Amino acid sequence: MATEAHSRPAPLPGRNYGSYALVTLLMVGAMLTWQAWISTQNFRQYHQQLAVTSVTGAAVELELLISELQRSMRLFADDQRALFEEIASDTGNDAAWTRLEQAVNRHFPEYFGMTLTNTAGEVLRPDFDNAVNELCEQDIHAFIDEGYSHAGYIHPNPLGYHFDVMAPWGDEGKLQGIFFLSFPPGMLARTLQRIQPPGHALLLLRTDRVGLIEVTARGTRTELQREVTLSSDELERLLYSRAVANSRWNLVDLPDAQLFRNELARNAGYAALVFSAFTVVGLLMLQQLRRKEKRRQQAEEQALQHQADLAHVDRLNIMGEMASGLAHELNQPLSAISTYCQAGLRIIDTFEDKPEKLLHALEHASIQSQRAGEIIRRMRRFTGKGTVRRKPIDINQVIKNALGFVEAELNRKQIKLVLDLGENLPEAVADEIQIEQVILNLLHNAIEAMFSSSDNTRLLRVSSRRSAADTLQVTVSDSGPGLDAATLDRVFDTFFTTRRNGMGLGLAISRSIVEAHGGKLWADSSAGSGATFHFTLPSTAT
Repeated sequence: MATEAHSRPAPLPGRNYGSYALVTLLMVGAMLTWQAWISTQNFRQYHQQLAVTSVTGAAVELELLISELQRSMRLFADDQRALFEEIASDTGNDAAWTRLEQAVNRHFPEYFGMTLTNTAGEVLRPDFDNAVNELCEQDIHAFIDEGYSHAGYIHPNPLGYHFDVMAPWGDEGKLQGIFFLSFPPGMLARTLQRIQPPGHALLLLRTDRVGLIEVTARGTRTELQREVTLSSDELERLLYSRAVANSRWNLVDLPDAQLFRNELARNAGYAALVFSAFTVVGLLMLQQLRRKEKRRQQAEEQALQHQADLAHVDRLNIMGEMASGLAHELNQPLSAISTYCQAGLRIIDTFEDKPEKLLHALEHASIQSQRAGEIIRRMRRFTGKGTVRRKPIDINQVIKNALGFVEAELNRKQIKLVLDLGENLPEAVADEIQIEQVILNLLHNAIEAMFSSSDNTRLLRVSSRRSAADTLQVTVSDSGPGLDAATLDRVFDTFFTTRRNGMGLGLAISRSIVEAHGGKLWADSSAGSGATFHFTLPSTAT
């Protein structure tokens, strides 16, 4: 409105021109001041969100890195248990220790140092080859005291900075000691360097020392050309902070000291320049302002659209996998619905005097339909990060319910069922629908394996037992062709399948369900001898 008034002023008495110009200038000045403030706020909000995104992304990757190291170390410890026990029984066995070092180097090429301890945290090799010092021993004891949950601090030793990762080792259910590895902090720095946005610094800070820097995108604090502790001003400037799970670090975003000051100065200078020039060139400068504002908005919109596109692609990938899993899981109950409905139609055609059979068939169809709806709701809650509805359940009854869905298929394919259910079992703590889906998936896989085999002996075994004081185990085995070693290693991988029309999601989803309940799903097999799948669940027993 002020632009039109300036470009096409109304005729006014000469003595009023000064007042009109003053009012116009005041309006323009107010507008430019407001615009500078809005731009600065938008800039701050954009970088605030950028900090949240970068810190969250980097923290997730660091958590995955630490988690994967711990998982790999647990698997390595299980695989090398005999060698660990050999060293534990004879700590002076240099040959065994050398074999262990060679194995660790093959599996963890970036490791810095290692040792083994007993359950009290006492090291089995006192010298550590000079790679691990007293601070590492403190971390070992802290690891034991804190329930085997943290990764450790970054700390110095005579050979350099490193961080520690530990995993318990021993027989299942019986801890024998700690497997300890040290890694260079460059593994962490590479992650920060890759994600760190321009104008920002991603820093790992100690949780027990306010503002103490552990590692940056450039490396450890020894590589910094500054104080190793954040100043009070820097602590106030932090845009976002997040704890890195399974560690003793906080990941923070520290913007450059001049980032917002420069933006404010740019906005203020721009407003002053435009305000000054407005009195000289008026309309020309206002038009230039509009063009510049449009370009700024377009740049912001493009940046926001880029972020939205990335989020959209991520959601599409997740939903695609969930949709495939949903279709896989719904195929079984929907097939049963079709079978029962067809049976009902046949009954109508041939047994008009026996309506109770029709009612029975339609009741089964209704039950299956309800079950399909429940699966859909559970999958929706799963994709929406909902919680699993766990309650005490009778695992034997869940097994029987699942077998009821495949009974007709077993008879049709001439498969003999051997049911060995334990007596007086405690209740399992689980989501009944999800566990039933796991059992159904294992049953259908077993049936499919035996039906595709040329062997006329088709035997399906299903058993339940107590595997520990507070754990139940369910086993499903078949007499099919079995799985070779290569297939057994990948059978739980997402999208891996040996079936012509399979999607490779059933076992991956089943394992995720079981592990989400605090259990474990694994397989035993060899080519030509059938396959056996086991899974465990926590029980209500103490």
